[in-house]
Amino acid sequence: MVKTAVVYGAGQTGRGYVTRYLKEKGYQIMFIEKNKQLIQYLNEDGGYAIHFYHKDRTPVLISHFHAYSLADELRPLLLEADLVITSVGEENLHEVATSLTKHLTENEIPQLLTCENGINPASVLKRSLQKNMATDKDFLVSQTAVFCSTVNIDETRLDILSQNETYFPYDAEGFKGALDFDGAVPVTDFENFLKRKIYTYNCLAGLISYLGYVKGYRIYSEAANDPEISEIMELLLKELNPALADYFNIPLEEQQAFSQKALAKFKDQFILDYVIKNGRAARRKLGSTERIYAPYQILRERNYSTEIMALVAGAALTYLEMIEYEGENFDPSKELSETLHLDEQNDFIKQSVAFYRQIKNEEESLRLLNLLEN
Repeated sequence: MVKTAVVYGAGQTGRGYVTRYLKEKGYQIMFIEKNKQLIQYLNEDGGYAIHFYHKDRTPVLISHFHAYSLADELRPLLLEADLVITSVGEENLHEVATSLTKHLTENEIPQLLTCENGINPASVLKRSLQKNMATDKDFLVSQTAVFCSTVNIDETRLDILSQNETYFPYDAEGFKGALDFDGAVPVTDFENFLKRKIYTYNCLAGLISYLGYVKGYRIYSEAANDPEISEIMELLLKELNPALADYFNIPLEEQQAFSQKALAKFKDQFILDYVIKNGRAARRKLGSTERIYAPYQILRERNYSTEIMALVAGAALTYLEMIEYEGENFDPSKELSETLHLDEQNDFIKQSVAFYRQIKNEEESLRLLNLLEN
């Protein structure tokens, strides 16, 4: 019997990463998407290809799917689903919960699997469902960590360029039975697993994105290979690796190997990705449990230098002002204070805003290492 999977979110991760695992296992795939043009393209074209950066794998053709709008009647589709996967961004999971509760009762909710970056997106989705349904039912919500880069191929309507990543860790405690994907690895204490990934991979990704942005880079790997940015990453990892090894109670060598794998991926010039794309949702990424402030706190509590994380926050504020505020009515101190729920006189806020102002003042002749030396 053919299994059915519903994928909320047909963006780059939703259709370019998750779907190839589903394709390999013969799932019937259905997308639920709110972008009307993307829905139109999916239904008109009826198929697309996932290509791979290193040409180390035959392109995967995804076909025989259908795309639906959030406004469609989704109950029959959801009732048939063996698995519902989300790839919408953690901040949008409440919309998935609203959709599910609109069409299903609490006893009809199928197995859910979040495919988002975040500290515990499964918990976010579960709490949203419980709130909407006024219940404390323990819904089956698992989660994975995304280690794969994907981008749209500009010359096409739907095709994807992807990293050939075959590692699919998932939260074993939130999944009934075992996930049948090739490369699926059940992980216990998944919240800690995600934290380590975010405080290492995503921390470095944020550094590359925001420092790359203020230095004028467009291509992500070019920013990662910039001599200044490379040196700053090495300086950070000298202290962040032992701090994280202590925080997670793991061997230093294990954490060093983990971070070096991240660096190798980010510096791989065959992997096409973009600075602007990786920097999006800057406000969320400046949050208290996210990739900048949480590592800052871990470093501070262990008496390591926090200056680099404050510099990254200053660059993130610059990105936020120009990309999301479009340069208008931006108060960096107020923005960061409200995001972190801290007083504007907090040391992190003052230091980050000071770096923001230096970046703005030295835009034409910006030398990041000079800022760290001042």
